[in-house]
Amino acid sequence: MTLLLTPSTESRGSPDPEAGHYLIASIQSALTDADLSQLREALIERVGRFRARGVIVDVTALDVMDSFAVRTLRDIAHMARLRGAETVIVGIQPRWRSPWSSSASR
Repeated sequence: MTLLLTPSTESRGSPDPEAGHYLIASIQSALTDADLSQLREALIERVGRFRARGVIVDVTALDVMDSFAVRTLRDIAHMARLRGAETVIVGIQPRWRSPWSSSASR
């Protein structure tokens, strides 16, 4: 698994220097189901540790997005939201539109 996971300290005008952190996870290669589960756990743990306000997950490098990957990314977004962070998934290929649309309707 190749993954770049970095906290951004740009607080966007927040008076509290510890608030406003964003986590950026850039997936650099294909991930197995186990890798995706580790990513989910690592991101959610870091949301709490850094008191992140947002999570950005870049999936541009992925060639394939199966149903497990879609479900895991959806779970990341839900779990991060429960911890007070918004999640944005970037780099979704147009050919993946159908699986994302069907999972969002559930």
